Amino acid sequence: MNPIEISQVASLCASVAKLIKSELSNGTVQTVANQIVVSLSRFEVEHRLGNLLQQIYRTIDQHFPIRNEHLSLVIKDLDGTYENCFKIWRSV
Repeated sequence: MNPIEISQVASLCASVAKLIKSELSNGTVQTVANQIVVSLSRFEVEHRLGNLLQQIYRTIDQHFPIRNEHLSLVIKDLDGTYENCFKIWRSV
């Protein structure tokens, strides 16, 4: 990747992280090394991971329908027990 592409990925990650943060009622969202990291309570991860992931995918597809790069999403609990990594594929 050249510096322009890296900058575009970082910008997209920051925009998506801000969008996810506005959609979540609790937890933290940050970008680390071009990854979107969502930290939630252990209960949220254990009981709502599937629904939360669907909500995130739907929101990203709705607000960013055309993406030139893949996004890396990490959802983990605050206790450090669970850490799940997902790839959000670029649009075709």
